[in-house]
Amino acid sequence: MSLTIRTIGRSELHLVTELSAQIWPIAYKEIITQEQIKYMLNTMYSQEALEKNLSDGHVFLIAERDGKPVGYAGYQVHFSYLDFSKLHKLYVLPEIHHSGVGGALFNAVVAASKNQHCKHLILQVNKINPARQFYHKKGMYIDEEAVFDIGNGFVMDDYIMRLDW
Repeated sequence: MSLTIRTIGRSELHLVTELSAQIWPIAYKEIITQEQIKYMLNTMYSQEALEKNLSDGHVFLIAERDGKPVGYAGYQVHFSYLDFSKLHKLYVLPEIHHSGVGGALFNAVVAASKNQHCKHLILQVNKINPARQFYHKKGMYIDEEAVFDIGNGFVMDDYIMRLDW
């Protein structure tokens, strides 16, 4: 099976929305409520929200296996003046976890960050999300804890993880 990772633009942002609708209800079913999942998908993964991300300097990658979208990442290297980039999103279809797709997306983000002269990569991950282990294996460590009010009575209770090179 061939794996391709490529940058997408505005016309393909719907791929991120479609993948999120498949991934989030499974990935977060034991972490946050279905109501919060719906709220976050509607506010963070609508075409309008993703277009605003693009305008703010986010880059979106799609991972395709034999031409079929199976995962995505969203990151921002707009922070190069502070020597860091931020991984905002990295998700892979649950049925292909542990196949190397997430690692390939992660490595693509790290490579792009290094190319922009960043010295660190940061991300936020829910404190009870099993993905913490994936990031830990990639060399990331917990730098701090933070709670973010995301509206509608919901919060994100996260670790801020960091990778230095």
